[in-house]
Amino acid sequence: MHPSVRTVAWLTAYVGACLLGRITVIEPEKVGLVWPAAGVAMVWLASSSTRRMWMVDIALLSVSTVAVLLLTEGGVTRSILSLVTVFQAVITVLALRRWVPGIWGTGGRVPYKKLRDFGVLLLVVIATALLTAVLRTLLGLAFIPGEGVDLLLGRWGRNAAAMATIGSFGLLLGGWIAEHRDNGQPVLVRPTRTDWVHGAGIVATVGAVVALGFWRDPAVPPTFILTLTAVWAGLRFNALVASGLSLLTGALVVWLTILGYGPIASVANPEARAVTAQIFVIVLMVTSLTIALSRRQIVETIDRLERSEETLAVRAEELDMVMSRLQDGIAIIEEGGRVVHANEALVTAFGSRPAEPLERVPDPEERKGQAFHPDGRPLEDEDNAYVRAMAGEVVDAEEVHHIDEYGVARVLEVSAFPVPHAEGAPHRVMMIIRDVTTASSHRESLAAFAGTVAHDLNNPLSVIDGWAEALEDEFTHSDSPEAAGAAPMVQHIRGSVDQMRGLISGLLAHSMARDQALDFEMVSLRNQVKHVIATLDNPRAGGEIITGDLLDVWADRVLLRQVLDNLIGNALKYVAPGTVPRVMVEAEATTDGWACVKVRDNGIGVPPAQRERIFESFQRASGEDYRGTGLGLAICRRIIQRHGGNIHVTDNPDGIGSAFEFTVPTSSTAFERATAPARAETTRDNAP
Repeated sequence: MHPSVRTVAWLTAYVGACLLGRITVIEPEKVGLVWPAAGVAMVWLASSSTRRMWMVDIALLSVSTVAVLLLTEGGVTRSILSLVTVFQAVITVLALRRWVPGIWGTGGRVPYKKLRDFGVLLLVVIATALLTAVLRTLLGLAFIPGEGVDLLLGRWGRNAAAMATIGSFGLLLGGWIAEHRDNGQPVLVRPTRTDWVHGAGIVATVGAVVALGFWRDPAVPPTFILTLTAVWAGLRFNALVASGLSLLTGALVVWLTILGYGPIASVANPEARAVTAQIFVIVLMVTSLTIALSRRQIVETIDRLERSEETLAVRAEELDMVMSRLQDGIAIIEEGGRVVHANEALVTAFGSRPAEPLERVPDPEERKGQAFHPDGRPLEDEDNAYVRAMAGEVVDAEEVHHIDEYGVARVLEVSAFPVPHAEGAPHRVMMIIRDVTTASSHRESLAAFAGTVAHDLNNPLSVIDGWAEALEDEFTHSDSPEAAGAAPMVQHIRGSVDQMRGLISGLLAHSMARDQALDFEMVSLRNQVKHVIATLDNPRAGGEIITGDLLDVWADRVLLRQVLDNLIGNALKYVAPGTVPRVMVEAEATTDGWACVKVRDNGIGVPPAQRERIFESFQRASGEDYRGTGLGLAICRRIIQRHGGNIHVTDNPDGIGSAFEFTVPTSSTAFERATAPARAETTRDNAP
């Protein structure tokens, strides 16, 4: 619509509404029953899309308001004070833009569709109408002789009624038109036959109530019966149609009241008569819109729920399909042992299929259907992953040996963790069971294969070393010049053989440290250090190993001894020429079930920039003067990490050298607590 056409149309509608309001003034009290111009002004300003248009509309509203009152004998003072109506429209629209943004009239292109939006709109209208009514009354007391406060309630009621009815309907209509145009839909929707029937029923009911209660027997309160038509309209039609029907019904009641018909017209006090009519119009509009908007929200909620159910049904089918094809057994178990959900792989995990028997479980025929720890101990109830997860613990990838009802032994990897549940609902646990019998067998086979390969690789090295040793002996006892030149070459050969042997042993140890199953028990650090000292090659002349306070720890005996052997051996090896090696081994208990083991030396030390890198595979910090494979410290870190601890190196506080420190648990509880996050992370990474 062209801006000039829009302005003329709104100006015409507003002037007509002002004239209609002046006609409804009851003589001689000068009390107006309605002031429809307040609602028209509100919608007019709400339709302003630019700041320039907004200012022009305010100016036209002000001029036309004063002009109409002057032409209808409103008096100069009253005409000027009537500008409060324009102020009311301005603050109402500004408040709506602040509190109900996004709908037509407040920056959006859709009608208000939520009951909350209508509620806020109604509160804003009532508040601004009251504010302006108070302001107009105070100005009247100050500038108009003889005017009292008895008109306050009437002013508030008629302005609130106009904005709550005409204003609400106008915002709905503007939003309806804008939304349908934006979506390319026709603005006028053809009613169905059922709509015509219900519309005719509402009109007939209103006509019957008016005929019987307004003309024939005005003593009967028919105005309250008319609220049933508002309920009917709200239940059947959308908010726009329902509000329109209520607006027309309210206008009819007001018109009949002005003519002197109906129960409201019989009210003697003119102020009370005006307020009653205005409140009735508001009640009709609020009733119809509350029901219509509530019904809309309920229908939309039901539609969303139905769509959600359809989506969930599809997702459930997809999940069932995925679960049925997983090789890992998965189950949701409720408190009390009821299995809420389980896939076929879970049954298969405990079923019968070819598998190698477990060597650690003796006499499987007598121990069918039982579960055991990897060391052969029976799995007690308190060790059961389901029981522990019910208590809130996260169990991740624990190895369990199980013998099924057919006597077939298999190795299972069991994970369990609590499942979120609603308040008051039974606790649930999700369990994941993976059959790793084949993988375990392969791992053991690979370990055996690695040992065989290491043995087979060492055999030719032994032959080479033997012949090289014979040559070295031959050249040593020979006086020929050729022998003197060949002897260093043979020594290089023998040195390379030793280096190759160390590399083979290191690779084998690194593989075992990474993949070998841990066999935890209480281990005496003092005994482990004694064993390492007894089996070490003779240290350099004058070297000594001192042991301080040592204690018992929860560890794998073989792997822990390997850590101590590497650290003590390095401490004896990496010393400056002419320095007598001195190694100090001690341990102290820390808080929460851990021990810190320290191996200090007086060696060449580790530069700060290389203290993290030396724990990586094939990394050395000592240069070419000291032989090594670069695997020893990487093996140590891997072993300590599998124990839930950490290892690092610092300067020796006693002076020259290094101090290697690592932590190990002193109890199974500390180990489980430390490794739980890592196991949980592994479970999430491997979860389907």
